[in-house]
Amino acid sequence: MKKLLFLFCLFSILHITTACSNKDEPITTIEAAISQLTEDEFESVGTHELKNPQIDDFRKFTFNVEVDNVAGQKVEFSFSDSWKDAIDSFDTTDRYWFGGGSEQNNEGENVASYVQEFVFYSKGLNEVSMREALNTIIFEVSIDQIGEIVTEEYKVGDLIEFE
Repeated sequence: MKKLLFLFCLFSILHITTACSNKDEPITTIEAAISQLTEDEFESVGTHELKNPQIDDFRKFTFNVEVDNVAGQKVEFSFSDSWKDAIDSFDTTDRYWFGGGSEQNNEGENVASYVQEFVFYSKGLNEVSMREALNTIIFEVSIDQIGEIVTEEYKVGDLIEFE
């Protein structure tokens, strides 16, 4: 009987320890895309200062980050440069047209996210130059995992998919 009680206690302790240590690791998902504008999107682009603007002269950049399994952990998103400065860095042309973003980052939630979208003047740029311009942005995700800060670093241009 003592052996049975001992085995039960040992099994219970092992079960509790493994259950506590099996906490899911944070998972970061990043989507970065440059796509052509739809007709409706192009109609909302102010083009009065351009000579003969065409829909193909503009692109839309979309950046979505989601970090799962972070309940009770502090998540921070940071960038080495602004989106406007990055896309305008290619030449002397003002390329950033308009855009915006949002961040959802509550410590009590299991998910933190960051979204950015902007339209830019892409005439004269190819995929390589767009990627190079956006590679000036180093994006970091920092997660405070119970006193230990884990930081993941990405070059935005390396993540881009062209649609």
